[in-house]
Amino acid sequence: MNWKITLRWFAVLTLIVIIYISAIGIWSWKWQLPSEPLPQGHLTHQTQNVSNNQKEIAKLAQQNMVSLAKDLQSVSMSGALSMNGEIIWAGTTGLATVKPFKTATTQTLYRIGSVSKSLTAVTLMRMVELNMIDLDEPISTYLTNYPDSSSNITARQLASHIAGVRHYEFDLFRFPPTDSVSNIHYPDVNEALDQFKDDDLLFTPGHNFSYSTHGYTLLSAVMQAAGKKPFESLVAELVTKPLGLTNTVAEHLLNSNELAGFYISDNGLYGDTPIQNLSNKVAGGGFVSTPSDLVKIGGALLNGRLLTPNSFSQMVSVQTLIDGSKTPQNYAIGWRHHQTTRILGEEHKVDVIHHGGVASGANAFLLLVPEHNISIAITTNGKGETSRGEIQMLAYRMAELAIKQQNGVISNSSSL
Repeated sequence: MNWKITLRWFAVLTLIVIIYISAIGIWSWKWQLPSEPLPQGHLTHQTQNVSNNQKEIAKLAQQNMVSLAKDLQSVSMSGALSMNGEIIWAGTTGLATVKPFKTATTQTLYRIGSVSKSLTAVTLMRMVELNMIDLDEPISTYLTNYPDSSSNITARQLASHIAGVRHYEFDLFRFPPTDSVSNIHYPDVNEALDQFKDDDLLFTPGHNFSYSTHGYTLLSAVMQAAGKKPFESLVAELVTKPLGLTNTVAEHLLNSNELAGFYISDNGLYGDTPIQNLSNKVAGGGFVSTPSDLVKIGGALLNGRLLTPNSFSQMVSVQTLIDGSKTPQNYAIGWRHHQTTRILGEEHKVDVIHHGGVASGANAFLLLVPEHNISIAITTNGKGETSRGEIQMLAYRMAELAIKQQNGVISNSSSL
């Protein structure tokens, strides 16, 4: 009769597995299929802030953004463009929130996803300038209680994704089944380390490249230990406050009603995304901001008002592995840096420094064009990861407009 008992238990376990897998499938389906109709003509709601002497390029930038928002069926889109450190255009189209109905403005805050890594990198280099941290010291110098297996990792390796710390993982024994989606509040970055600190490294530090948001969480704990202040306070004191930025903050510390809602949207429909608490990944994906704040950071970097030329050069230099090869993705310290023909065509390579970000219900992109002193940022609260390439290309098109204006191809005499 033992075989009957065994069969019965096997059937029960099989049923539990089927129910659990079905629950995961339903959960995933719910957040990936929009079902509610967007309000009629929601993208006709637009705002703009325009520099008086750059009206024509501002007009074209707004038109390009609205056109893409329509193509993507975004709930809203927001952008900003600065030249020579001056914001010449900031604009929005669409809704900050659908219910309640609230139009997006240039003060609406969006999740910036992995653009947070660039903000963290700028803070890190400010700490280097102040002799608060050494990029190449083992993290055990600062974080004395971290597992010995990872104690020789350096801040440079964490910031350039060559430390071997894993990224998000899919785990059937956890719900939600991925640590990319979390609604757990971590009051301190050291507590957020519990997500991965006991996991094996993927490779010997410095010998390979593996993009890792968790690596940035570890980096923030190292920075916090070195700076002897909460990580979020270091970002504020060293970057956002000196620039007078009031709209760039870790989302879990946010005290504002200007935060956008976050949605999946397509074909005239929208749906809410899962509720998240981004305190599990502040440094690598937990900040909110506005495009205007982001291009102010870009302009300050390009004009030497935030980092010395040497520090800026170190930060944006593509890093190398132990064997001397360059990191994949042209990854520097918190930025990607390469030349592209996507702005001026095959005959004209343009040097670009940038980072994109995908968060639940949001997408962001920050672009610096050093040779032309241009900074561009785009954010959105709909469509999701599938729009990241289109957002980047929109930034490139705006860069093309700005460069043509500098070259006298676009006249600023026209009025809006």
